[in-house]
Amino acid sequence: MAMMRTGFTVALVVCTAVALAGGRSARAQDEGAANVAPAHLPAPEAVSPPPSPASEAAAARDDSVAIPPATVEVVGTPVAIVRGGAGPQHEIVATLAEGDRLEIDARAGEWYHLRLPDGRSGWVHEDLLETWVDPRRFEFRADPGRPSRMRSFHIAAFGGAYAADREDNGFLLGVRIGYSITSRFAFEAGVGWTSVMRSTYVIEQIYGLRLEEEEFDLFFYEAGGTMDILPNRRVTPFLSAAVGASVLNSRVEPTWAVGVGTKFFLTPRTGLRWELRNHRLHAGNQFTRFAGDNLEFSGGFEMLF
Repeated sequence: MAMMRTGFTVALVVCTAVALAGGRSARAQDEGAANVAPAHLPAPEAVSPPPSPASEAAAARDDSVAIPPATVEVVGTPVAIVRGGAGPQHEIVATLAEGDRLEIDARAGEWYHLRLPDGRSGWVHEDLLETWVDPRRFEFRADPGRPSRMRSFHIAAFGGAYAADREDNGFLLGVRIGYSITSRFAFEAGVGWTSVMRSTYVIEQIYGLRLEEEEFDLFFYEAGGTMDILPNRRVTPFLSAAVGASVLNSRVEPTWAVGVGTKFFLTPRTGLRWELRNHRLHAGNQFTRFAGDNLEFSGGFEMLF
């Protein structure tokens, strides 16, 4: 009996050892198979995520070209769509109404980048925008800061040439002072002096008798008005008319004058002035009276106060 128990115990130990060795071998094969990829399965490919709207907008900015800032106006549509990037595939950022004005600073293809009033920015197609120019840039005012020249005085000192009978020239000096009654009309009075060298003074036009060369002083004083053709502008053409008298050879002769000129204002209160004026008067003694046209070509400086 003792020998049978001993043999049974030995057999049980041997079976247990064999079973444990088999389990270890199976686990080792399973682990090896798990670490080796099957030869017939392809390796997985890397898949990139779809681009986000933010990345597309950044790419559009990278492709854009900076341009000088300019003001544009929405035209051709009641509603213009502002997108987050330069293309119709981008998300809508805002909408604009026809007539809205904004500033552009970059371009990408047919799209312009602009700044919105609330601080955001976006892109609009070029067909919906038109360059806008402020019309006030082309307005010229005689007095910047003043709506008009009404109720203002002006004084003008002038010099130039005086052509007696349209042929005998002399140097001219004078001054005019005036008051603007309205934005267009002004009262004006002036005096002038010239020294005329007359080489062919007509004594009697019927017989054509002439004397030798003669030099004399001529004074004139006149009162009248001016009318600005384009009032309240920096460059102001005007018409003038006046009546008065001329003093020559100690004789006082009635005179009337008409003229045309232009004022160019350098500052709100100062400017340049030129004028062509015809002084019509009668001259001669009681036996040889004739009418003459004396032309004034003058330029000078004018000041408002």
